[in-house]
Amino acid sequence: GLVMNRLGMAEGRVRAPHARRSTPRTWRGLERRRVAAVFCGLGQPRGRARPANVLTAASRLTPGAPGYAVELVAVGGGKIVTAGGIELVARRAARNVRGAIDTVLVPGGVGTGDGGRAVVPHLVRLAKRARRVVGVCSGAFILGEAGLLEGRRAATHWAVCDLLAQRHPGCQVDADAIYVRDGRVWTSAGVTAGMDLALALVEADHGAELALEVARWLVLYLRRPGGQSQFSAPLVPVSPQPSMSSGSPP
Repeated sequence: GLVMNRLGMAEGRVRAPHARRSTPRTWRGLERRRVAAVFCGLGQPRGRARPANVLTAASRLTPGAPGYAVELVAVGGGKIVTAGGIELVARRAARNVRGAIDTVLVPGGVGTGDGGRAVVPHLVRLAKRARRVVGVCSGAFILGEAGLLEGRRAATHWAVCDLLAQRHPGCQVDADAIYVRDGRVWTSAGVTAGMDLALALVEADHGAELALEVARWLVLYLRRPGGQSQFSAPLVPVSPQPSMSSGSPP
């Protein structure tokens, strides 16, 4: 029958491996790392959830350790309608977020590339209290509007790299990077690259061993080969070659 593995997913009779035998002493008594995911504009629900999925998996694979506490935040709180028509619920309005924050995460989406200006004042305030700020895909534009990319390197979706550079000339846009860390500001290329970035966050916070275990369970590269320029070029379909049996003529 079905069992639930440590990531909370149903699977067959093969059970997840046992949890880590011991919790590092430095983690004992610590609170979870607070992650405020600030949503603005429209976006694909899976794309928005991917970085959070990585952080949640890291928490489930380290029972007894602080892990991450991810909360959805929006300008007014309440329902968020994605581009696919799926509704998410932000349980907290951005103006009501108080206290220390470990990570402010700004996912990309339709509208963020155009500024998403309503959230910018809130992001400026939250960023001052956060240890680090993360922009995924076109979320980099919101970071730029908040002045967080000035004098820094950054990444974004390959299709809008030139636009980001035009709007924020004080930012050095790396058009080939899957993700970029410049001080406390992290940015990534489009959609799934946010998962690469999230794995890097886990590695920076908890070490390579946990990041590798999360990558294994989510079936991801720990470090993706190559940059995003390989995706920006038009892909040419390859026709399958006919197989030749030993008795067929050459």
